[in-house]
This record gives sequence, C-alpha cells and structure tokens, in this order.
Amino acid sequence: MNKKNLSLMLLFFCFLTGIAYGQQPDDKHVKIELTVKDGNKPITVMVRSSSVSYSKSANLTAKDSIQKNYYIAIDLERHDINLLTAFAKNKKGLDGQIMMIDTQGKTLPRKIEFKKATLDALTDQFTNDYSSAYLSLNCSGLVIDGINIE
Repeated sequence: MNKKNLSLMLLFFCFLTGIAYGQQPDDKHVKIELTVKDGNKPITVMVRSSSVSYSKSANLTAKDSIQKNYYIAIDLERHDINLLTAFAKNKKGLDGQIMMIDTQGKTLPRKIEFKKATLDALTDQFTNDYSSAYLSLNCSGLVIDGINIE
C-alpha cells in the first residue's frame, strides 16, 4: 500500500472515530432530586434543572412590612402524579428540599430547603420526540446550604 492511500485511510479512520466519540451520550455526573413531605410520606422525583429566586417587594402591606417572595423553578423530564397530587391537596403548602450531588465528587453537594411551598405555575410540553415539565413554587421560607435567606 502506498503512503497516499495509507494516509487517506488513517485520516478517514480518525474522522469516523471523532464522529462516534462526539455522538456518545453526555455523562451527567450531577444528580438533582426534589423531595417533598406529604404528611409522613416523602415523595422524591428526579430534576433536570432548578433555579431559585428571592426578592423583597417594595409594596408595603397593611402592617407596613416588606413582603418577601421566594420562588423555585423546577424542570422535570415529566410530571410525577404523586407530586402533583400532593401539591393539589395541600393548599397550605409543603416542606421539602432539593439536593444536588456530584456523583464523581468534583464539587460539593448543594441543599436547598423550602417551607410551605405552593404550586404557583405548571407547564407540560409534549412533542413527538421530546417532553418536559416545569413547576414554579412560591415558598414562605428558604434555606440554601444552611443559610437562612431573609
């Protein structure tokens, strides 16, 4: 075999190897779980992503105190019927937590605890090859990694 053919075969092999490697599934090494307490029964679901928002409202209430707003947005692969049932029947809210754990131990775990969370918004998206679900929770209290947010 001459050098030109060998070089072309090597180049072609490297190209195919690069494509095959690039199409491997992402290694998701961060596990995120949402757990709420429905009475004594914990409900745990896997979370794709989550975000936390806190704001102090400039609107004063009748008692002239600042209104505090704690929100958590949660992106799920799909809604869990037990979780939706728990939020539907507990109008005063649920306590729970979101745990983020790096299964490879590269980053420290994160823990977000919330108090009296009520379902503020709900979205379900379906297509022929993709589905997602979003929850927006309004909470009365928030603790992030042991720090009480006030």
